[in-house]
Amino acid sequence: MSGVPRLAPRFDPSSHAGLVQRDSCTYYSARVPQPQPRRRPHRTSTLDLPGLRRGRALLAAALAGAAAWIAAACSTPSSGVDGGDLLGVFEQDAGAAVADGGQPRPSAARQDAGARAAGPASAAAPPTKPPEARLPSEGSCVAEQGRPGRELRKTLGRPPCRGAQVLETRDAEGSPRYACVIAPSGVETRAPLPLIVFFHADGDNPTSVDKETGLRKLGATWNLTGDPAHAGFIVLAPQGRAFKTPSQAERERGTKMYTPTAPFDVEFTGEGNVDVATVDAFVDQLLEKKLVDRRRVYALGGSYGGHMAATYAMMRADRVAAFATFGSNAPPAEWACPGPPPPAMAVYRACDDTFPCESVERWLRARDALSAHTSFLRLDEAGRDEPHCALRNRCSAKKGAINHARWPKSRETDLLRFFAGHVLALGADAAAAEAAQRPRTQTGTNTR
Repeated sequence: MSGVPRLAPRFDPSSHAGLVQRDSCTYYSARVPQPQPRRRPHRTSTLDLPGLRRGRALLAAALAGAAAWIAAACSTPSSGVDGGDLLGVFEQDAGAAVADGGQPRPSAARQDAGARAAGPASAAAPPTKPPEARLPSEGSCVAEQGRPGRELRKTLGRPPCRGAQVLETRDAEGSPRYACVIAPSGVETRAPLPLIVFFHADGDNPTSVDKETGLRKLGATWNLTGDPAHAGFIVLAPQGRAFKTPSQAERERGTKMYTPTAPFDVEFTGEGNVDVATVDAFVDQLLEKKLVDRRRVYALGGSYGGHMAATYAMMRADRVAAFATFGSNAPPAEWACPGPPPPAMAVYRACDDTFPCESVERWLRARDALSAHTSFLRLDEAGRDEPHCALRNRCSAKKGAINHARWPKSRETDLLRFFAGHVLALGADAAAAEAAQRPRTQTGTNTR
């Protein structure tokens, strides 16, 4: 027995033979004999009892080693926990708390965790609960600022909308304007369907719907209405414009310095905004064909296109039920109507060099102050939930630029679930929504 290796850690002698279920792992154990007092062998016996005992001890040690190996290989309950499930613990951003004097963020800006609570679902599955109906705001709800008539660097031509319909109109300045319309097959039989107005990012065009996103595929089956007869949605992608950079004289006269690559004019928030009127014309064309559900018109955009999505939703709060942005902070438009602005979902990277994480969260806190319904997703470079903004020394300019340009394709279903939870209250729904929002008095206490 001199060649026997060093024994494994002693196995619990009180364990029983068979299978033992602990946590989510199955461990194997065996009964190990209790040690017996050492006895002198009978002189008449030829059996080597000490050798037998050593063999039994070696067997017990081998079983103990096997059990330890299986326990190490088996996954523990905590190893299967999705980090995103812990985001509720980290919803309060430390940097934001310091900026706000250590006060917790109001609950209005909250993570949209409905998808996690429901678990993975089929793309065609209808919403599990009724959507929140919002009363449309009357008139423009944005304070007018900026100057109209930004000078164009060039007039953009017709975009190559492959597999999509191209809408065309002329804006108030006489320039031709185009939009791509991506609709599911047989849209006429499914209509009316929800509409997502997609505003492309700077330096891009409407074809980014196919190049960057999966909205075409999702639009064929995803149910935003809860009605199986109206599954799917339509994507309207208007084309932006190419502006010149403001001159120094223009800046001295008060014109804001805005990037020349911004595809839409969000500086001027008056009723004469050319881009807002152009989108209205495209939406009206689809409404005239009775293809769009008026209660479910949504705005979505990335980067500077996200600024336009927010601007259009606020300037057309009587038309847009909710909006969502990726990699965007607060637009120049400021809400000016009584009550909160339209519901919003902000998706952003913890490391972003164009619109830093901290600037996005300042916008979220500003919306909190207006009691606006706001959901958010803070993501790392792989699209996973991130509990806090990236530290400066962990977010290089190159990494931040790459993160900003990478559309969160893996989180598009979160955006759609958010949209499915919000509608405009029109007609009979408006009366019900108005009654629900009216305070009810009972024994001197207002309840909602």
